[in-house]
Amino acid sequence: MTSLFLIAHINGCRVAINSDRIESIVQIPDIIFVPRADPSIAGLFALRSRVLTLIDSQYAVTGIRRRLEKGCLAVVAEIAGHHFGLAVDKVEDVVSIAAEQIQKSIQPSAQWKSVVSETALVGDQLVMILNPAKLVQGDLSMAA
Repeated sequence: MTSLFLIAHINGCRVAINSDRIESIVQIPDIIFVPRADPSIAGLFALRSRVLTLIDSQYAVTGIRRRLEKGCLAVVAEIAGHHFGLAVDKVEDVVSIAAEQIQKSIQPSAQWKSVVSETALVGDQLVMILNPAKLVQGDLSMAA
């Protein structure tokens, strides 16, 4: 079985996001800061009469906040019935990835393990298959 994946960059690394989860790719018009929010939340933004949460994807992976400004790029994804903007460095293309291209035996580096569980060979390069739901979990130790 073959699925379509969006190839994007987060913290300079290529990731693949299943297109079934993606609503759109947008440039963020304005970001509203949210005081006392989890550091992975960059803020809120308006999109087609809706308010969405913007996730600092780089922070979710590295623990280092990225300075996100007006015009930054985000992948809008539906996660658990809610829409989120996932900040990305850039977007490359949409590619087909067959099930046999997905490899569970090749593990990503330690900083990516919390959001990536599989890799795939796309062309002659390995890409990490990102689980968008893992990006929005935030610091669960703060939830208690």
